[in-house]
Amino acid sequence: MIVVSDSTILIGLVKIGKLDLLKEIFSKVFIPEEVFKEVVERGKGKPGSEIIKEAAWIEAKPVKDKIQVAFLLGSLEKGEAEVLVLARELKADLILLDEEKARKSAVIAGFEIMGLLGLFILAKNLGLIHEVRPLVDELMIKKFRISDKLIKETLRKAGESPINR
Repeated sequence: MIVVSDSTILIGLVKIGKLDLLKEIFSKVFIPEEVFKEVVERGKGKPGSEIIKEAAWIEAKPVKDKIQVAFLLGSLEKGEAEVLVLARELKADLILLDEEKARKSAVIAGFEIMGLLGLFILAKNLGLIHEVRPLVDELMIKKFRISDKLIKETLRKAGESPINR
């Protein structure tokens, strides 16, 4: 399975010490160079930048179609634009994205997408974690922005009782 990830997914997983979930589920994840720069170079010194830099199973790849990236910059940030272009170039099976505008663009382009919370549900279904709720709670403690509506929907899908917020 070919998987391309945006930075938000990587950062969220690093914040809660669960980056290895990606490796356990997909074995290899591709990121465009802009995502690598965002997380590793501009994020130097921040938690996870070295972990991501050293992770042999995360492969940074340059996008070839710079014109398409430039076109997408009208509505997306550079990392998100490169994620969509790289996914097309690699014929990706799945894009890992959380930002709403980028998700809509990916769906319109015909891609399968999954966000961080969807990844938790998948990990639970695969038996890699026992509960989704503790991971969501930890993300919230670490100031990761997630709407109450999305949290409730995620917990419902995971078969866990929703948090009254």
